[in-house]
Amino acid sequence: MFSKRIRNLQPSGTVMLGNKVKQMKNQGIDVISFTMGEPDFQTPQHVIDAAKKALDDGMTHYVQSTGIPQLREAVAAHVTSKNGIEATPDNVIILPAKFALYGAIQSLVDPGDEVIYPNPGWVSYGPMVELANGLPIPVRMRYEDGWVWDPEDIAANVTDRTRAIILNTPSNPTGSIITSDALKAIGDIAEDRDLCIISDEIYENLVYEGRHVSIGSFDNIRDRVITVSGFSKSYAMTGWRIGWMIAEQETIRMVNKLQQHSLTCLPAFVQLGALAALREGEESINEIREEFRARRDMVVPMLNEIEGVSCEVPKGAFYAFFRTEFGIPSMELAEMLLQKALVSLTPGSAFGSAGEGYMRMSYAASRENLAKGIERMTNFMGSLRS
Repeated sequence: MFSKRIRNLQPSGTVMLGNKVKQMKNQGIDVISFTMGEPDFQTPQHVIDAAKKALDDGMTHYVQSTGIPQLREAVAAHVTSKNGIEATPDNVIILPAKFALYGAIQSLVDPGDEVIYPNPGWVSYGPMVELANGLPIPVRMRYEDGWVWDPEDIAANVTDRTRAIILNTPSNPTGSIITSDALKAIGDIAEDRDLCIISDEIYENLVYEGRHVSIGSFDNIRDRVITVSGFSKSYAMTGWRIGWMIAEQETIRMVNKLQQHSLTCLPAFVQLGALAALREGEESINEIREEFRARRDMVVPMLNEIEGVSCEVPKGAFYAFFRTEFGIPSMELAEMLLQKALVSLTPGSAFGSAGEGYMRMSYAASRENLAKGIERMTNFMGSLRS
């Protein structure tokens, strides 16, 4: 009774593990979870207050499917000044960042079209392409290269059926950043082969070394770039489910049709909370980023002290993606850690074939839990080598 595309679709490995951890915690089991990509901070109070005021003011009805005008104006001004992307409100649609990626793929991909994306990469890129009846083409990144995507590898995988390239900088799961030179080379590939670029920049504010560059700021390709970002990660607003897409007007019109026939619009009070975040959130972002930096600088040396573990220093996001040398498949190792050490990590294989032999640890957790969890990991992994 179900469609083949849904029957064949793999569930999200990160969400599945997160659900399992929640179930164990509900049973009173002392699990320390480093699986979900969710900041452990509370949403800033001024954002909550703005949403409450909007509710008190009766903002509980339908609004424009593209988003309320004042938020679209603020996002356009924000990406123009901060990211160098020339945008007006007509280049903006307000929607959950995850749904923006889904909408971009649905709007671009016909059956049989190929979409290139990073391997290891976020767990939903491939399935989203499959849901559009496209062909996902994961292109390998390498630990020895610092998980930096090589434009030559991308070019080698472009065919006559390639429709788009998905970029993610900073990267989930590796924390790597695509340099300006590499972005230019990727942009040249897109221009030469008439491809679209979908740029997932949800971690753009969480950069610790170097700087974030938006590929949509490059003049020669700006019309073929779809930029997706939002409030979830750097504003501690994961549960608000709100973000944005920046693209040329015809793309926005097409994605808006999908929005109209699915979500209709995001709640007005959520949008007004997001507007407050954008207008007054710089201090909160700086505080969150510096706390994540401190946690990174605490976690990576501790991981590298574990025999059989090696971890490069991530330059962005809030994940440590570390190599293991125990000869155990990453999914099996994740199950062993959960059951025997009561520590939940995401197996690298969830992010693609290039992630096998690695584990992702989110350091979006308290320093106390990070230290406690790594101590449990150290004791358990020591037993694997004895």
